[in-house]
Amino acid sequence: VVLIDEKTSSDGEGFSRGMSELGLGKLIGTRTWGGGIWLSSDNHLVDGGIATAPEIGTYNKKFGWGLGIENMGVEPDIWIDNDPHQTYGGRDAQLEKAIEVLKDWLEEEPVVLPKSPGRHRDMSLREEAKRCSA
Repeated sequence: VVLIDEKTSSDGEGFSRGMSELGLGKLIGTRTWGGGIWLSSDNHLVDGGIATAPEIGTYNKKFGWGLGIENMGVEPDIWIDNDPHQTYGGRDAQLEKAIEVLKDWLEEEPVVLPKSPGRHRDMSLREEAKRCSA
């Protein structure tokens, strides 16, 4: 799962869009900020400063330029907001939902750990390697 909200911007939005598009996980939270045009910092000023300007758009066949992020943001798969009063009291509804989703996935698709080869592996050369003339 990936937690997103209105403070998720720039590369965080690109990452979230990629996770969603590739089906690698669920987005949980609220819509992101909406900055899909990346900045360049190649504009060096005489005084040593740098001026940045949005100038690098990205393209996606489904969403077009800016990956459908610019001025729109990325919508979560599961929309849930944190109530400020509950957050002040130490509760994080988005994190709780993420944990719930992960627990459900683990029940549906339990992780099967591979059997350990043991403490010591056989590091001796195989017969094929012994015959190698290279």
